[in-house]
Amino acid sequence: MDWIRQAEQDTPAPMRSFAGFLRQDLDAVTAGLTLTYSSGVVEGHINRLALQP
Repeated sequence: MDWIRQAEQDTPAPMRSFAGFLRQDLDAVTAGLTLTYSSGVVEGHINRLALQP
């Protein structure tokens, strides 16, 4: 993607790093932004378990 390539070249180091991570698994990033599946229920259970004394 052009915007990722541009971010890797013309931005501060933290943004370059972030763009590089996106590029590493671009298929997963695209799927996460476009598919209707949600891990919200699972994340809620994990959060509940993590907060138990």
